[in-house]
Amino acid sequence: MNNSVILPIEAYERENAPPLRISAAPFVWRDPADIPARQWLFGGHYIRAYVTGTVAPGGMGKTTVIQTETLSMVTGRNLLGVQPVLASLKAWIWNLEDPAEEVERRIAAAVVHHGFSPDDLAGKLFVNSGRDTPLVIARKVKDTITVAEPVIDALVAEIVAHGIDVLIIDPFVSSHGLPENDNAAIDSAVKAWGRVAGRGNCSVELVHHSRKLNGDAISADSARGGSAFVDGCRALRVINRMSDDEATRLGVDEARRFFFMLADKQNMAPPADKRDWYQLVSVPLANGDNVAAVDKWTPPNPFDDVTPDHLRRVQALFAASDYRESEQSPEWGGYAVAKVLDLDAGNGRKAGERTGSQKAARSKVKGILRTWQDNGAITIETRLDSNRIERRFYACGEPA
Repeated sequence: MNNSVILPIEAYERENAPPLRISAAPFVWRDPADIPARQWLFGGHYIRAYVTGTVAPGGMGKTTVIQTETLSMVTGRNLLGVQPVLASLKAWIWNLEDPAEEVERRIAAAVVHHGFSPDDLAGKLFVNSGRDTPLVIARKVKDTITVAEPVIDALVAEIVAHGIDVLIIDPFVSSHGLPENDNAAIDSAVKAWGRVAGRGNCSVELVHHSRKLNGDAISADSARGGSAFVDGCRALRVINRMSDDEATRLGVDEARRFFFMLADKQNMAPPADKRDWYQLVSVPLANGDNVAAVDKWTPPNPFDDVTPDHLRRVQALFAASDYRESEQSPEWGGYAVAKVLDLDAGNGRKAGERTGSQKAARSKVKGILRTWQDNGAITIETRLDSNRIERRFYACGEPA
């Protein structure tokens, strides 16, 4: 029997305190089948008894997508391409930036857009606004970091009373009064949220801002403030807006409406380099407002409309004429592909004069050429052109 007593650090720092007893706990093997499995709640990200995080710049759509994920958990419906593993969960959103009416507008837009009954939310969704009830879990006054244990106690009591499975804190920075670049301070705040997750046996998701990166891609290292935030989260996702180059390649006119989420830190699962794409849509409400909702979005496949007959026709053109590999040439092989597929790739126009649809067509054609070349359907030959200059030309490979 272990009779050791571990006292709070304040106790053994006091004068005349009893001696501190620390005891090493021997490891006792048990059959792995008897070890409780990790309790993943949704999408391989939310996990019971742990803190997770999502990082993105302001105005990217992170609040909208996380609130829609929450609605998916509560209703048990696949709203964003993720099938909930449980029939339904209870969730608590505490938005510390927006007034309650704004949260209500976003939820209404999601209900209208995704077409489920608001009755599905009754008794399972809880929403608080920091405008009405501020929530501060830790502060630093002078050199002293103070964790608000009464706040933790009250949160845990409410979580247990309502059977809350998932708590969303949005944004993390508004849940504490600590210097953001002080790693010791931020570590204490994240660990305080970890205690809420552990004692409440729920998942705690912290929504966090990234630093200003002037257009550079967001990664876990882009999280604002000290690295302790990233280190303290068991799983962390980042959100990036579609770049102009990606918009051109994918044939998208308004890049700002599209973004992707990527798991950038996973302590409990193998690393994944899988982008989940989303699209913001405007939803008119009965009160006259237009409010953003979010949809899952799948990038188009350049081969969606391409058949073996198209390849045979391109091979015939490459066999009959000299089509160059260089995209700058008026005889570029991509124009043969565009002709067969009835695409306008901007032949005869300078790069700066091409329309968005022409740029998208060129990107599609280049992807098709690369794939056909990789699988041997077409090849590259070096030979002399009509001016006796050595050039690289497309040629037939394996017949389609």
